[in-house]
This record gives sequence, structure tokens and C-alpha cells, in this order.
Amino acid sequence: MVNSFGLHTNRHIASLYALRTLWALPYLRSHFFAGMTTPGQSKSINAFIQRFLSAQTRLAHFVEQVAVAVDFKDQAGEQQTMQQNIQNISLKTGAPMESHAASVLTPFAFSKLQEQLVMAAHYASYQMEDGFLVRHHTKLEGGRKVYWVPREGIISCSCHQFEFSGILCRHALRVLSTGNCFQIPERYLPLRWRRISTPSNRHLHNPRNDHTERIQLLQSMVSTLVTESAKSKERLDLATEQISVLLSRIREQPVPALGLREMSSTHRNLA
Repeated sequence: MVNSFGLHTNRHIASLYALRTLWALPYLRSHFFAGMTTPGQSKSINAFIQRFLSAQTRLAHFVEQVAVAVDFKDQAGEQQTMQQNIQNISLKTGAPMESHAASVLTPFAFSKLQEQLVMAAHYASYQMEDGFLVRHHTKLEGGRKVYWVPREGIISCSCHQFEFSGILCRHALRVLSTGNCFQIPERYLPLRWRRISTPSNRHLHNPRNDHTERIQLLQSMVSTLVTESAKSKERLDLATEQISVLLSRIREQPVPALGLREMSSTHRNLA
């Protein structure tokens, strides 16, 4: 491109080429990106974040809203896991490795691995001195090199798909199948893609911390309410009316003496 368009003197193009190992996809295959490199996925993430944030968001509010966004995603993930447990999973190959993966991986990760398992059936593997050569059954040349150490449960492929996405490639799966491996090795089922995750920090909080977090969340919601209400007279009138009713109902609720002391202490800490 530089030669075709005479861009040798363009500093921007020259710097892009000099830093190609930091942005060009072929140089990034050995680094884990969970497959998130396309503009479409970036737009999806931006759209999700914009549901909680805006250009006018203050730093303190930004930090609070990030916590809200993370909690929202955690709840969505838990709901998706529950739905998968209820619904029957469609197995396409009948292979033991597929059944094993279905019991461990999230719906997204399993669908990606399942695609590779289906395609693996169309590949042939040839044992060599230093590993295996795997290529499509219609090809006579080329292919990928797969290195497998059964005793240590280590397998790697020259395509570097696992390193890049965390999902084993069709080439590695073909070699595992040829070697009578009926389960995917533990190290190739990353925690990121597992349905069973460790308890989140919010379940480890004591009541006092939980009370503080709920107050911070309320403050964040009130801040958002004020921002949205100020956009028009109609919104402001509606917010004022509804808050007046809500405030009256809240004041009718009893407040234990212990709750007063905790509230006072929490207020001082937040201030």
C-alpha cells in the first residue's frame, strides 16, 4: 500500500507500520482477546455502556455507574445460565467431548466450541515426528501443525485460536478425537467461559458493607433522576410529584434505634 500510493513520507502511515505488532491481527493471534476485535462487538459494548453513562457524567458518578453496570451484567449472566439449565441442549455430533463441554461451558462458549467440533469431522490428521499435521480432507497441501503431550494434557496448534479466543480449534479437537480423548483437558476450559463461576464479592459482604452499598446505589439513582428530570418541564413536574408521594410514604415507615445509629455512622463515612 505504501509503495502503491507513494506514502513513504507520511508519518502516520510510517508509524502504523512500525507499530504493526501492536495492532495487526496476524501479530495478535498469540494473545487472548476473547474474540473481541471486530468493530461490531466494540459498538455493542459502547451501546451497553451508554445506557448508564453520558459525556456529562462526573468521575464519582462514573465509578458508581460502572458498579451498577457490572452487577447488571452479572444478573443477566445468571439468568442465561438458569435458562440453559432449563432448556435441552442440542448436541450435533454425539461425541463425548461435546457432551462434556455442554455441561461446563456457557451457552456462548459452547456454541463456538460446537462449531469447531462439527468442522473437525471434515479434517484429516497425519502423525509426524514432532506432532500432527491437520488439514481439510479435500486439500492435498498446507494445513496446521498440532503438538500434543497426552501425559501432561497439553495441546497447541499453529493457528493459535485457543490463545486468541479461549476456544479450542478444529485442528486440536481433531487430534484429541484421533487420540481417543473423550473429555476436553481441564486447562482448555477457561474460567471465563464456564457456567459455574466463583461467588461474586457482593455475596461476601457483611451487613454493614451491604447497607453502605445500597445507600451509594440510591445516591447514584437520585443523581440520575435529577439529570433526567432537568431535561424538560414535564419531566421535572412528574418527578417532583412522584417524589413527594414517595417521601411521604417513607416517612411513615418506622425507624429502629439501631438503624438510626448505623445510618448516622454511614452518613459520616460517605461524607
